[in-house]
Amino acid sequence: MKTQIEIQVKNQNSETYIGVDVAKATLDAYRTHDHATRQFPNSKEGFKQFLKWSKEMPPTLVLCEATGGYEKNFVIALANAEVPFRVANPARVRDFAKSHGILAKTDKLDAKVLAKFAAERSLEPQKLQVETQRRLKELIGWRRQLIKARTMHRNQLEHAADKMVVKETKWLIKQLNKQIEKVEAELDQLIDNDPQLSNFNDILQSIPGFGPEMARTLIVELPDLGKGDPAKLCRLAGVVPLNGDSGKFRGKRRIYGGRGTMRTVLYMAALSAVKCVKADNVFRQLYLRITATRPHKVGMVAVMHKMLIIAHALVKNNEKWQNKMVKKITEN
Repeated sequence: MKTQIEIQVKNQNSETYIGVDVAKATLDAYRTHDHATRQFPNSKEGFKQFLKWSKEMPPTLVLCEATGGYEKNFVIALANAEVPFRVANPARVRDFAKSHGILAKTDKLDAKVLAKFAAERSLEPQKLQVETQRRLKELIGWRRQLIKARTMHRNQLEHAADKMVVKETKWLIKQLNKQIEKVEAELDQLIDNDPQLSNFNDILQSIPGFGPEMARTLIVELPDLGKGDPAKLCRLAGVVPLNGDSGKFRGKRRIYGGRGTMRTVLYMAALSAVKCVKADNVFRQLYLRITATRPHKVGMVAVMHKMLIIAHALVKNNEKWQNKMVKKITEN
């Protein structure tokens, strides 16, 4: 098992990478320079101990995974101490481990894998989200959970027969509606209070099919909208068809990966846009042109992709939607 567990890292004499496996109660850390391993409590006191330990050999990067929020306070502590850090996608780290023949999974081993992943990929540090962005992301996640709960209770209500169950379920739905309205009001207030985000919101909602939820999701999930590479943004959203070829075989192009929540709201925006029968609806024209020879899903993906490209261009140029401005784009 030595070949599976022992991790060798390139350039370990010149650079130090620390991998941290974050659990609810603990932080398991591995340092590439001297192969040291330590465990710390996932608490304020544990963060202090980790920072003191990491200063023994100042790291090039500290890498941890997104673990459903357990890593949030740890990352804030790293940012406040000006320690370079990055939060990795767990799926990518796991794929990396499998590619190196590491199939076992323990907290200590995961920390080693994270350190190796950071070293071999030469990952760049990331910046901590500003407070407004952090709050927006958390509130949008909470709103999504509330809507999911409301949908579940509405489905239960359709089949409920007992009077008490019906009464209490209706009460729960009413309370959830109030909570959703409260969260949406707070989201709108946060965006309105930030001049830049408010401007982005107005631009995005000017695009046919883009409502408040679509605009909020883009603002939170794609903070580089208008600044980054549009092709990379489309890959992040998972709306780029990927090849499935092998030898002479030519498989179907499919979309997968990316941010599922982003892709879901894009689909709903595209669906709304293509259903509009206005003569100047360029998104519907694009959809009809493609679906004349290809399946419905291909047309929808094309509209989603084009919507994101146009949103990026509008934010970049600080301009609102105008059909004459994007008609040529949708014909490409």
